[in-house]
Amino acid sequence: MPDPKHPSGYRLGIVNPLTLVGNEVKTILRERSFPLDRLVLLDTTGQAGALTDIGDEPAVVTAISDDELEELDLVFFCGPAEKNREWLQREDADVQFIAVDLSQPTTTDDGKVAVAGVNLEDVDDAYPIIVSPHPIAIPIALILHQIERVAPVELCTATVVQPASHFDQVGVEELAKQTLSVLNVSSMPHDVFDRQLAFNLYPADEHDEESIVSQVRALTDARTEIALLVTQGTIFHSYTFSLFVRMRGEADLDAIAASLKLNPAIVFPEGDQQFGTIDAAGKDEVLIAELRADPAIRGGFWVWAVCDNLRRGSALNAVLIAEKVLFGSAPTN
Repeated sequence: MPDPKHPSGYRLGIVNPLTLVGNEVKTILRERSFPLDRLVLLDTTGQAGALTDIGDEPAVVTAISDDELEELDLVFFCGPAEKNREWLQREDADVQFIAVDLSQPTTTDDGKVAVAGVNLEDVDDAYPIIVSPHPIAIPIALILHQIERVAPVELCTATVVQPASHFDQVGVEELAKQTLSVLNVSSMPHDVFDRQLAFNLYPADEHDEESIVSQVRALTDARTEIALLVTQGTIFHSYTFSLFVRMRGEADLDAIAASLKLNPAIVFPEGDQQFGTIDAAGKDEVLIAELRADPAIRGGFWVWAVCDNLRRGSALNAVLIAEKVLFGSAPTN
């Protein structure tokens, strides 16, 4: 647990706070009453000077610099990796801080990959860069981690429906405009998506499935065969997952369900409650909508789950990492 640089307490920074993830980090810090002396909003994308807020107070986003960074104990890096890389991979020993990298894709292969509820107890301030992995990797790793506590997993095949918010606010806005264009039979914008996304589903572009699988392997049993397909869906927020899992032996679904429920980051429906993609928005947990045996394949079963890509899949995990590194606790939610 590192001592703060300033006697008044820890000073934190958020790089690119105007992104959806950056704004969510700011929100969660406030919601959790994170004990800090100062929060600095920094920019690597040309939006310095923009006016936003911290709590109820106005705040100005400033350009990232050595002078700003050297005052900070921990910095959340959000937004595009190419804009953050030079600040994360610097070799200036005089400017030292703990970096929590939420960049997509991640900017480094040297950082410690960490997920609350999986391996957070292994993380401390000895790691100068801690990677909060791709928001697809986090819920898959959480689910597999709990299943592996029952018995070894031989195979996991994941199909993911990706929301428009993966492309930040511009993606959300373009999907909304496309939806109106379809309904009004008018011309359709294609600035973010190269084709019609409204009322459509297709294989996602600009995805490095191999990198996501590599992050899941780093968090789970490396012997498990993992296959991943990401599709782009007509969804504003939250990932939807269909996982086919095959155990090395018989699948005891009662024991698997019991293990999943032990992790407070995972929730099953209660009573007549039902989960769909929209139910995950704003939630801090991975919602398991269905756990069902496959009648044709020995040891095989299906998991259908949803997860807010901005909260559990990104910002909340990063804040939980910060709490562990700065205060020594290892919360899961």
